[in-house]
Amino acid sequence: MSTASPIASDTDRQTVELLLRFTRSAHEAGGYPANELEPRVAELGDALGLHGVQVSATPTVVEIAVGSIPQQQVYVLRVKPHPVDLYTIGRLDEISAAVADGRIDRRRALDEISELHGHPLRRPRSLVVLVHGVIGAALAPIVGGGWRESIGAALVGLTVGFLTRVILRGERFEALVSPLGAFVASFFASVLACAGFGIAVANVTFAALVVLLPGMLMVIGIRELAAHHLEAGVANSVGALVQLVGLAFGVAVGRSLVATWLGPIPTTSPEGFGVAVKIIAAAVVGLGFVITLRASLRDARWTCGAAVLAIVANLVTSAFFGEVAGVFVASLVVGIVGNVIGRRLRHSSLAFIVPGLLMLVPASIGFESADNLLAGWTLTGIGTAFDTIVTLLAIAYGFLAATIALPIKSPTSPAHTAS
Repeated sequence: MSTASPIASDTDRQTVELLLRFTRSAHEAGGYPANELEPRVAELGDALGLHGVQVSATPTVVEIAVGSIPQQQVYVLRVKPHPVDLYTIGRLDEISAAVADGRIDRRRALDEISELHGHPLRRPRSLVVLVHGVIGAALAPIVGGGWRESIGAALVGLTVGFLTRVILRGERFEALVSPLGAFVASFFASVLACAGFGIAVANVTFAALVVLLPGMLMVIGIRELAAHHLEAGVANSVGALVQLVGLAFGVAVGRSLVATWLGPIPTTSPEGFGVAVKIIAAAVVGLGFVITLRASLRDARWTCGAAVLAIVANLVTSAFFGEVAGVFVASLVVGIVGNVIGRRLRHSSLAFIVPGLLMLVPASIGFESADNLLAGWTLTGIGTAFDTIVTLLAIAYGFLAATIALPIKSPTSPAHTAS
């Protein structure tokens, strides 16, 4: 939709088209809070020579105004939330930097965005399913499990990956992925325990479900609320809550069926690994993030490094400052390191920040909270829900403090284009 007079020339129309296509692609790449997507689009508009660019982004609508108020043109893009796609984010940064530097013209930039949209980075489904099992096995020690839990989480993770990536494909199944994935994880983990495998069901279930937990969506929602982007923050926070409740519902159903058909589910205390194993496991999870977050292979060093840094920073800072303050400092460290890497390499800092924050998100606390509420343990559920909110705020404010201490620079910002 537009108001006022039409764009004057073909060049102007091509410039506006490039800005709109870039905006849609950046939104569909996920990972950007509204308070970061908006200035990124405005900076690209300035680099393209468009004046008075104003942007308002929500999870479902992006509005862009171009020009002075008397001759302002307003454009509305209908969009929808998407999972994080680090490869697309990186390519868009490269394209916008090339446009700002004058290395490619507007037509070439439009062609490259079209190519990116028409041929997104795709991995074989068999590899994606395998990674679900690998991440489950690696996360089991991090959440307190032992070797039995790692084996169990690998088997259950493979089953969940096959269900969610092969059987439940397409937008029409999107609402069923969380509850059915959680049902399968809970059901098979409970069956393994009843069959005498001696596993801690809760650890195995959680480790196998981490790839389905809305950790980044929760962080983005809280981050937006903290930055006073209320509409986007509320929408993302509620969306994360709905997914969490769906996961808890699926777990409750799976556990209930096994208890009804096979009898009481055995309770086992896991024999956890040491810190060294957890650090190695974090590196493996970071490698798995290359697949689940759709990152390029060259970004594997950043996803692995971020996951390891997040675990080490959290262990060290929590020992010195306590759990909540430790998470805040760990988030601050991850944010600053990510911003330094982004500045030095003129590359999106999200390739480092997103995996790091995902390792810090206390998704297990939020998951247990919803699970407790569904199971009728209301007081416990409310208490753990409050702990989740406080810890998420610590992560969000740590990330916010990192951007204040060392602001994120997009490839089209003046500091970058002058370098």
